Amino acid sequence: MVARTKALLWDRLAGIGPGLMRLTSAMRAVLGAAATLAVLTALQGSDMALLAGGFTAMVTSLAISDLHPRNQLITLGLGAPLFLAALTAGAVLAPYPTAAKMLFLLLIHLAVQARRFGARGLGLGIFGFMAFFLSQFTQARVVQLPQLGAAVLIAFGAVATVWYCAGPRTVSGVLTRLRRAFDGRLHDVLRDTASMIATGQDVHTRRRSLERHLDRLHASVLLIEDFLDERAVDRATDDLLLQHISHVEVAAQRLAVLTVRAARTQPSLDGLAERTARQQLAGRIQVLRHQLTVGTARPSEQYGEQREDGPARRPAGSAHVRDCFQAVDELTAALRALGPRVGLRRERGTPAREPATLQGQALAVERRGERDTASLKRAVTQQAFQVTTASALAIVGGHLLSPQLWYWAVAASWVVFIKNESIGEVLLQSLRRLTGTVIGVVAGYGLAALVGGDGPLLLVLLLVCMFGMFSMPSVAYWAVTFFITCMLSLLLALLGTFSTHVLLLRVEETALGVACGILAAVLILPTTVRRASDEELANFLLVLHRLLRATTGSPGAGTSTSWVRAAHDLDQALESFGKASLPLTHPLNPQRGRRDRARHLVELLEAAAYHARSLAATAGRFPAGQDAQCATRLTAAADRAQETVTQLIRITRRRPGVASHTARPRVTRALSLLSDERRMRRPEQRLLLHIDHLDATLIVLARALDPLAPEPGHAPGRRPHGTGPRPAAPLRGTCTSATTAVPCAPRA
Repeated sequence: MVARTKALLWDRLAGIGPGLMRLTSAMRAVLGAAATLAVLTALQGSDMALLAGGFTAMVTSLAISDLHPRNQLITLGLGAPLFLAALTAGAVLAPYPTAAKMLFLLLIHLAVQARRFGARGLGLGIFGFMAFFLSQFTQARVVQLPQLGAAVLIAFGAVATVWYCAGPRTVSGVLTRLRRAFDGRLHDVLRDTASMIATGQDVHTRRRSLERHLDRLHASVLLIEDFLDERAVDRATDDLLLQHISHVEVAAQRLAVLTVRAARTQPSLDGLAERTARQQLAGRIQVLRHQLTVGTARPSEQYGEQREDGPARRPAGSAHVRDCFQAVDELTAALRALGPRVGLRRERGTPAREPATLQGQALAVERRGERDTASLKRAVTQQAFQVTTASALAIVGGHLLSPQLWYWAVAASWVVFIKNESIGEVLLQSLRRLTGTVIGVVAGYGLAALVGGDGPLLLVLLLVCMFGMFSMPSVAYWAVTFFITCMLSLLLALLGTFSTHVLLLRVEETALGVACGILAAVLILPTTVRRASDEELANFLLVLHRLLRATTGSPGAGTSTSWVRAAHDLDQALESFGKASLPLTHPLNPQRGRRDRARHLVELLEAAAYHARSLAATAGRFPAGQDAQCATRLTAAADRAQETVTQLIRITRRRPGVASHTARPRVTRALSLLSDERRMRRPEQRLLLHIDHLDATLIVLARALDPLAPEPGHAPGRRPHGTGPRPAAPLRGTCTSATTAVPCAPRA
């Protein structure tokens, strides 16, 4: 009982943050800083050495964002000499302020350019910038370099010891924690579905909770996929795990869609039979939740006709409830194939991938990498000039405000550009930075005044603020800045330099820095939110086009693993589009019409991604080439969808401004759109119907982008296959091939 309760509590905690990544990072940062300060205190280091050591330990945890432990160690090893070199350069040029500022600008430009190398490049850029910032903050001199260098090396050594001795992160450990997060969030989804189907009341509120938990489940799946892509050790095992995880997610999403559809349907005349069926369905889902929590699902269990609640013994419920029973069976089978959370062993008889398939996938990844690299280089070069210009303006303005603390303005102008490209993203990040700074100044002043000169208590509060900074998600950047400002107030109190004037100057320098960042983003090679979102939308459509071609291609053109990885690329493209359009969809956007239209586009793309993801997962269950008529109809349906995608790409690249003056659409979440689609009558038609619904969603997307463009379903030279739905109406695209298709027998 105790073990079961402990496992349940651990799963609930793991469901809050994917794989406990933020919690683990926060604990490691606090332990690393505490170990550094303990060693320096034992060695009787000076206050400057303590400051440099604690700052370095914090920066080390901040800069390393690799998921794989080996990659983290490599970044840590490269960061130590770079940190020492930048710190030495700042101390050597301290007597020459003009030369120091010019070198700072050059270092900033190189730090931004390093972002083209991914997470490691971003981390090394942070190391270089923060080391030079430390030299300015401490006003380091050459004579102080030995003790500062020793403090930095002790900090790196303490952090490495904490990370790889006190709390090692192994590959299996990371996968286990990520799997716990996946199980915890799937547990939430099943709880909401069981509650919705059992009560049948307050569907709107329960649907919103279900949507939120589905988003969290999808985020955990993306994190698992990113980790597997980064480590790239056992590709065959990783691909099998990725395939099973994707199948479970698709099955859970399908169950959620069908549950919402059944909950919104009026019960039949025989109310008792319908209620009995719904209660039994809720019980099946609850049993599945229990098995998921305690890990009791075994491959020997038989599902389907042999179960007591199989199709032969189910009560006579409505068609929608019967669909939910089938979805529960599919989810149970997917979980059984996924296996326990302790790891994944390659099953006997699992066929190895053919060399031709491996070579084709490698070429596809290489070509995609070349396109991504070229696009990243252009964006990074553009941003490097923007950040350098903003930093130069911040140096001039910050020096006018305070000749001693000008670097605070530079830090603010540099930070607002991290992982941001468009003007809207920079503006949103600037508002978060300024808001967190103002609130943090007020809270920090209160903490410093209450604590006074109590050194041990100040150190404890510093570590608490550090934990809060690292435990906050990236979307809550204002909270991160809040904790940073509180740490600064406590640090000034610890050093005996705390004053109201310094805190007000902090706010002024931050406001100046973010203003310089916004000005540079507007004047230097500007990228509007519209342009950034259109580029990401075009990338999403290109990836979707590749997925459709791979899913319904010739036999041997791909495997279920390649289709799942194509769906993963589509999810990443959708995530990039959501980030690029965040300034438009943010609640603080005063233009409500543009905000609703942007949200409408995001929901349509999420619905399209659901069908594409389901298409990729379902395609592996149908043997290509066994039924020529079925393959012909699939190819024809995919060709129609690809034509719609092609026209959408043309619309995206030449989108007129008239779309911004159309009526505001009714914003409906993707789960509601999907649950409004017509019911699938036969499971063997799922491929055709997913393509049909995907095409209908793309037609609605085309109308939302350009209402004056011709409807893709009636383009010249194309046989119309149905009538697309209106943006504010449920999706109800009809597909002639879906209703008259030759059944495609699923693989046993």
